[in-house]
Amino acid sequence: MANNKKGVSRSGMRFFGRMSASATHEIKNCLAIINESAGLLEDLSMMAEKKPPLSLARVNDISQRVTRQVKRADLVVRKLNRFSHSVDRQTQMADLEETVCFVLDLASRLIEMQGVVIKVTSPLSRIMVDTNLFYLENMIWKAIETACFAVEKKKQVMISFGTDADVPSIWFSMDLTKDNLMDGLFGSKEDKDLITHLNISIEKNETNNGFGLLWSRPI
Repeated sequence: MANNKKGVSRSGMRFFGRMSASATHEIKNCLAIINESAGLLEDLSMMAEKKPPLSLARVNDISQRVTRQVKRADLVVRKLNRFSHSVDRQTQMADLEETVCFVLDLASRLIEMQGVVIKVTSPLSRIMVDTNLFYLENMIWKAIETACFAVEKKKQVMISFGTDADVPSIWFSMDLTKDNLMDGLFGSKEDKDLITHLNISIEKNETNNGFGLLWSRPI
């Protein structure tokens, strides 16, 4: 059990570091653009001293650029703040669709870098599970990352939810996957420890072009 906890903790730390690094990279990009805009305003003011009048259209354009970046940085900070609070409670009721959409939003930069389009089909009704929210987000990200790496040709991943109310599930489907990639699906010790910790199972679909995360007991 101790080794299991160590594996889960290592996986969680890597996940937290990955998401935090991506978020702070976005914030750094926003600050770089704001800093560049501040430099342009300074150049304009110096030019206006020598050769007035100052171009109000140019000033307005720079102002709007700064405003956009401030809003962008604020959104990233809000996501990072929500993510940080995922560790507040040991267990809680979590909405599977809401959690999937949040992880997609949190990791949007990393997903865009893969050139993959992800589409989510909402369940017929809310699917709630009693779980550790942080490690659920961790597992969902592992599944998203695996699907993005597995998909071939048409870079599209479809996420859907099971219809069996007694067995909550999330399904990741691709039109075509790389050969034999699904054979060792989530086979590392850390992955197995995380799966055990969340009390879920992994199931491949019949055509071997996707997989599901399944909860074994009714909620």
